[in-house]
Amino acid sequence: MIGLFFAAILATQAPAGPSPDAADAEGQAQGQAALEGMAKIFTTLGSCERHFTPAQVQGVKRGFQPAAGQAPTPLQAYIAAAYERGKADASLSAPACQEIMRVLAEQKKR
Repeated sequence: MIGLFFAAILATQAPAGPSPDAADAEGQAQGQAALEGMAKIFTTLGSCERHFTPAQVQGVKRGFQPAAGQAPTPLQAYIAAAYERGKADASLSAPACQEIMRVLAEQKKR
C-alpha cells in the first residue's frame, strides 16, 4: 500500500509532455523549416524579378534590405542571397510571376 502511495506521488512529480530536449529539437526543426520556406519564396521572387514592375521589385526587396546606414542582419543576408540565386533562374513565365504577386498581396491583406 505504501509502495502504491509513493508510486502515485512520483507519477504526479514526473514532467508532463515531451522532454525539454525533444521540445527544443522540435522547435529547432520548425525554425529550420521556416527559414527554408522563406528562402524558397525569395528564390522564386528573385526568379520573377524580370517580370515585375519597379515598384514590385522595390516592395520585394524591402523585405530583406536593412534600414539606411545599418548592416544587414544574418536573416536579411540569407534572404538576399536566396533572392540573388533566384535571379539566375529564368524558368518562370510572366503570368506565373504575376499570379505569385497576386497571392502574396492577398496574404498581406489578411
